[in-house]
Amino acid sequence: MNNTYYLVRHGETEWNTMGRTQGHGNSPLTALGVIQAESAANALSKFPIDMIYCSDLGRAVQTAEIIGKRLDKEVIPTESLREMGFGEWEGMKIKNIQEKFPAMFEIWRNSPDRLDIRGAENLFIVKERQDKLIQELNEKYSDKHILLVSHSVTVRVMLLSFLDSHVRNIYRIKQDNTAINIVESRSYGPVVIKMNDTKHLSELNIKSSPDVKSALE
Repeated sequence: MNNTYYLVRHGETEWNTMGRTQGHGNSPLTALGVIQAESAANALSKFPIDMIYCSDLGRAVQTAEIIGKRLDKEVIPTESLREMGFGEWEGMKIKNIQEKFPAMFEIWRNSPDRLDIRGAENLFIVKERQDKLIQELNEKYSDKHILLVSHSVTVRVMLLSFLDSHVRNIYRIKQDNTAINIVESRSYGPVVIKMNDTKHLSELNIKSSPDVKSALE
């Protein structure tokens, strides 16, 4: 690997504010989410971003396009950066998941790598598709600064891959809306320079709504 990667989670969505599980489902950015994306765009303008890839799900595309407009870069959507598909859990609130699927929810909280939801992906599938994307980008480009706009679970899985850590450790990483993560290439491997950096939001006193909490974080 000789590229520098900037990983960014999408801005706050309407479903985020309701605590609904999104997965491959979709919900547009809130007004606050747009402001978060604009603030992230300003922060990212300080870096020599060469290109922008994003999940092809609407909330990530919307976030990436706001950033792309500020950086004057084309946005390239890809399924590889999609959020983990949560199957029959999608659209559900956390309390409803706990009530309807108590045993499975317990597995998600304590052994997330063992979760098997009907119609869903698992963490290994997410890891496989994002690892493949990083490999393809490293084969295609050299010494580029590449922005990847994605989702909470996917970004955390990518960071774990860069750290050569098991996907079961997903809860050891936090990802706020529009948090910025930077991974640099070194002779001895990738190095995480920034993780869950939200300084661009705190400087403007921008915070998520008090009731916002992703159902499956």
